[in-house]
Amino acid sequence: MTDWRVLDAKCTVGRHLKLQAGAGHTADDLVGEMDHFGVWEALALDSLSRENHPADGNERILEVTADRPRLHPAWAALPTGAQDEQPEPGRFLEQMRQNKAGALWLFPAQYRFCLSDWCVDALLEPLAAARVPVFIDNTEIARQGVASDAIDWDAVVALCRRWPDLPVIVSEYRIRRGNRMIYRALEACENLHIELSGYWLYRGIEYITAHWGAHRLIFGSNWPHLGYGCTLATLTAAEIDDDAKRRIAGDTMRGLMAWCGPEHPEIETPPPADEFAAFARTGERPPELTFADCHGHLGGRACHYHLPDCSLDATVAEMDRLGVERCCVFSFTVVFGDEAFGNDVVAEAVARYPERFVGFTGLNPHRGERAMLEELERGARLGLRGIKLIAHYQGYPEEGPLIDIACQWAHERKQIILHHHWGSPEHVERLVSTYPGACFITGHATRAYADVMQRHPNLFVCSCPLHEPNDCENMVAAIGADRLLFGSDLQDLPVAWGLGPILSARLTREEKGLILGGNLRRILDAYSLEP
Repeated sequence: MTDWRVLDAKCTVGRHLKLQAGAGHTADDLVGEMDHFGVWEALALDSLSRENHPADGNERILEVTADRPRLHPAWAALPTGAQDEQPEPGRFLEQMRQNKAGALWLFPAQYRFCLSDWCVDALLEPLAAARVPVFIDNTEIARQGVASDAIDWDAVVALCRRWPDLPVIVSEYRIRRGNRMIYRALEACENLHIELSGYWLYRGIEYITAHWGAHRLIFGSNWPHLGYGCTLATLTAAEIDDDAKRRIAGDTMRGLMAWCGPEHPEIETPPPADEFAAFARTGERPPELTFADCHGHLGGRACHYHLPDCSLDATVAEMDRLGVERCCVFSFTVVFGDEAFGNDVVAEAVARYPERFVGFTGLNPHRGERAMLEELERGARLGLRGIKLIAHYQGYPEEGPLIDIACQWAHERKQIILHHHWGSPEHVERLVSTYPGACFITGHATRAYADVMQRHPNLFVCSCPLHEPNDCENMVAAIGADRLLFGSDLQDLPVAWGLGPILSARLTREEKGLILGGNLRRILDAYSLEP
């Protein structure tokens, strides 16, 4: 069995600001997760370093890692200035070396500083001479909602150019619509690397590896804010060679940490629980392991952010490679533009690959009732057999009156109707009871409708995303394995990113089989039938 010698370069221990009751956060919790997923080592930061003050966390992480050879300490720092809160840069570097703190984190947004020369270069000068790897994360902990595309690329590129010998690693919660900026930054700076926990982009690992090399990518999980399920499977199942995977998984980071001489123990982790977990850990899929996907996007030639390898034939090849037999699909343009254009793209896919795609007509309620019905009729003539709604992104109320137009259509024709989010539990209960002939899917994982689902059999939940630790297990406990559908968010997210949390979940084989295809196959036998 393949073992990638994974070193997690981004994880945090300690009681963090948004820690929920019962959630993992200790070093023992981390090591337990590492064992379950086959991770050898981790470069761990203390939550106090990230959230409160570097000095507090830097001291505490040494205590936490002292008797755990698989955990290496990482420190954070502030710009020089206040003499009473951080040693001068040369002394600070020596303390890092003595304590084998393998990397330094900078959090400009959290601690309100910038990356300009006058602010950080006094700190960086000795670090660059020693080639200490420096992570830059521009997200702020107290910010509400999901932070994405927060990096100031002008500042990062300028810093990399000032210090070409300094290994710089960009990290953030999510990189999405700014992915084109990554390409330009990698082109501009040979010393720039990307940490992968926030890089949730379809075939992104393959694209960067092909154009700039595997050594530019660093594996990280962002545990406990994200689970290993998504991040690790995306790497192990990537379509790159074994040497590239080993570099990304840990070998490049070990090389960058060599400046302070840490020891890297040989590890034997417990074997995976079943063939599903083995696929997630190794990237090697048994041919008989196949899946059905309830949530995919098609972009035609492109999208408003870069979609690598997004041609229809290449997309089908990716499905073949990862075992996706069939996918319910709709267009990107229903989210961001002309839904009719996107419905034509979906119709072309269905016409060319009728056994692989179940096409859904995307609607925009802003057009009004008459136009919605006309587009549904047109979609039916084109062979589309379900409905896609995404009112929130379009700026239409999720509980607006024209949502019923689509639900009535689906009810009368016994179709699947998938909405990004249905609104309040009271609203979704009204819909599923008023239109019992339709099969309702909420497009992104939520436990908010668990009580409604106990009373109504025609409501299901898509698995995208199950990205926090134990998300899959908690979802099954709330709604049952028979009501959860695997959804990859194809062409937006990597297919393996969606598979991973289910493959590795602490569930039975039977439960995984239902989620990964059994449930959707049963639904497609009853709903959205061929005309």
